[in-house]
Amino acid sequence: MVTNANIATALWRSADEAPDATALKDLTAGSVSTYDELRRASAEVAAGWRARGLEPGDRVALLLHNSCEYVEVFLGSLAAGLVVVPLNTRLTVQDFAHMLNDAAVSALVTDADFLRQLRSDPTIQVPLVVDVTGSSADGISLSELRAEDDHRDPEHKEPGDLCSLMYTSGTTGAPKAVMLSHRSWSSVSDTCVDLLGFETGISVMHPAPLTHGAGFLLLPTLRHQGTNLLVRSFDPRDTADRIASGEAQGMFLVPSMIRMLLDSLPQEWRPSDKFRWIYYAGSPIDPSTFVEAARAFEGNMVQSFAQMESPMFLTALDADVHRRAMEDPGSPLIRSAGKLIDGRQIRIVDADGKEAPTGEAGEVWAKAPQVMSGYWNRPEESDKTLAGGWLHTGDVGYLDEDAYLFLVDRVKDMIVSGGSNVYAREVEDVLIAIEGVERAAVVGLPHRIWGEEVTAVLVRAEGAILDDDAVIAHCRQALAGYKVPKRVVWLDQLPTNSYGKVLKRDLRSSLTTQLEATAR
Repeated sequence: MVTNANIATALWRSADEAPDATALKDLTAGSVSTYDELRRASAEVAAGWRARGLEPGDRVALLLHNSCEYVEVFLGSLAAGLVVVPLNTRLTVQDFAHMLNDAAVSALVTDADFLRQLRSDPTIQVPLVVDVTGSSADGISLSELRAEDDHRDPEHKEPGDLCSLMYTSGTTGAPKAVMLSHRSWSSVSDTCVDLLGFETGISVMHPAPLTHGAGFLLLPTLRHQGTNLLVRSFDPRDTADRIASGEAQGMFLVPSMIRMLLDSLPQEWRPSDKFRWIYYAGSPIDPSTFVEAARAFEGNMVQSFAQMESPMFLTALDADVHRRAMEDPGSPLIRSAGKLIDGRQIRIVDADGKEAPTGEAGEVWAKAPQVMSGYWNRPEESDKTLAGGWLHTGDVGYLDEDAYLFLVDRVKDMIVSGGSNVYAREVEDVLIAIEGVERAAVVGLPHRIWGEEVTAVLVRAEGAILDDDAVIAHCRQALAGYKVPKRVVWLDQLPTNSYGKVLKRDLRSSLTTQLEATAR
């Protein structure tokens, strides 16, 4: 028997095994779908795409907040053999235009609010637009798209067939589309099950957008006939209440959401005995937040390191480390990215492509079953990033004697000053620990003697009184002399993209221009 690798088959199987179990509960809209209802709705979407002439391999973009409609269209599109292109709802019209045109989508599924924004850009030309609200004249409604369920199984797919295009955050240029196969998605789902533990009927809340990290928890939840609790936006107190009541047993968050969740907790709060885990990734977590969260959630937390080119799981910091941190808040492992996950490989490589010794920093190279097939329509960049059969992550890190990975910086953010390497993140960690510093970024600016000058770009916390001398004095106590910032720049805010990541290239460019102007 030939196995169908299409990930939409997970819904079809669960609907056969537990048709009356609750698959989706939209807490914002108040709607509920059983597994049988979700399969039928997804099958109608698939039939609708086929009736309108879309063929396997065509791309369908999804620009929607978390909702039952998002899940129905996501799974229905895959069932029709199409390639899904989830778009981050926080992006700009300019970003959407680039992605829709770059992916050459055959259809866009969105709502009336986003359609009003998209009208402002005449370069956006999509053959078929579906407005799930049914209130726009610019497209057909979701009910008009749906066709009668033809009782077909999901379109047959091989493991390596393209499943989705996932756009990167684009801090160093236009966002690139990462090509993820059905194998990639299945591998991430398998690792979720192994690492987090999924029980039949588990209830997983999705406060983060399904268009990115949280979306990878959808498949394992469906596989276990669990309930997906959907919310349009993150409400920290509501999330805390649902953890305490036992309604939310697991969820994916980014560290900033964990901080907001902790700040919302009332006195004497504790999680329900039904609560299983918070899984988090996406950015570094402040050590004090790490310890506070470990205590609040009784150590039931898992962190991972990866990137969209190899989504979610390369290394993991498991619940045992979080529980130990409850008693040992000074543990160096709090700053670790964890240990290698089974089935993955990593190498730490120096500038000459040779293996770096234990404890010495180098670029992290990785192999994993979920690694991307490449970048969409960017063969040269794909070959460079996947050279030699390894994913060149662009992250700089080192392995300690116990094989824990510690991340130091991004290769592109490394500063070379006077012939010595300075890793921006190491300096940033020291700066952000200074009382009165709200945000920090470190860049290298041109210097006629040193080549690059370590420059701290800071945002003061509200009401803080802090000057350059105090910042530099603090750094001298914690850093080697050549790593101490030679210049401090204060800004009202740091330039960031829609994902909240600092645009260091823009920062370097603007500061360099200012320096050149003052030197004239």
